[in-house]
Order: sequence, then C-alpha cells, then structure tokens
Amino acid sequence: MKTAERITRALDLFWRLLTGVVMTAFALMLIIMAIQVISRYALGIAVSWTDEASRYLFLAEIFLGSVLALRYQEHIRITIVTDIMSPSLRNIAASVADVICVLVLLMLVVGAWNMMDRTAGIMASTFQMSFSYIYLIQLISALLMIGLLLGDLYRRIAGGPPTTEEGRSD
Repeated sequence: MKTAERITRALDLFWRLLTGVVMTAFALMLIIMAIQVISRYALGIAVSWTDEASRYLFLAEIFLGSVLALRYQEHIRITIVTDIMSPSLRNIAASVADVICVLVLLMLVVGAWNMMDRTAGIMASTFQMSFSYIYLIQLISALLMIGLLLGDLYRRIAGGPPTTEEGRSD
C-alpha cells in the first residue's frame, strides 16, 4: 500500500469517527433530555445532572459539527455578489474570506487555550468534569477548521482541483 493510500484511508477513518462522535453526542443529548423531561414532569423528580450533561453534549455537537459542515461546504453563506463575479475574482474573494476565517479561528484558539488554563481546576456542579474540556473541544474544532481552510487556500493558490459539493478533495 502506498503512502498516499494510507493517508487517504486514515483521513477517511478520521472523518467517519468524527461524524460518529457528533451523531453520538446528538443521540446522547436527546436521551438525556428525554430523561430530564420524563423525570421532571411525569415522575415529579428532578435529575440534576441532566441539564448540565445535555448542555455539554450540545456544545460538543455544535463545535465538532461545524468542522463537518465546513468540510462539506454546508455552512450558511450569502453568494449573491460572488455568483456574479468572474471565476478569478470569485477565487480571490474566497481566498480573502478563508484568510479572515483563519484569523478569527486563531483568536478562538488563543481564547480557548487561555480559558482551558483558567478553568482547569473548576469542576461542573453536578458531576466531576473540568470546565476545561469544553474549551478543549473548541480548541480542537478551531484547529481542524484552520487545517481545512488552509488546505482550501493552498489548493486555490496552487491551482489544484477545487473542492467538490460532496466534500473536500483531501
């Protein structure tokens, strides 16, 4: 097996695992919220950890899901101006947008890193989990999105194949 094939297989496995993690977080959040509603309204008892657990799963789902949305070009965007541009101008506009996004994501990385440091010793109120894990998910998500954006930017500058509707050409 060639190195390129190994890398392709490893990336494919990574994306399938990330999709599985996001789907699992969503399913667990739904189950936990069902437990919360049933226990509170049908049984008349409050299960305190369900609110916090569903919130953390929701955050994981949002940040990791945004990486998948970026990979598949599924983020919401308004293209009325870029649709009327020539392909070369559209390429320049996309490159500028990617650079701006990378800069914003770098700020998110720095902020997440600082918050991980500040919240490392602070535990969730209903179960033993450090708040820093929430910021770790943000950090990982931002780094993955930076990688995807830099890959797109490189392909545009190098004149390589554009990304496809089905996903990135990685």
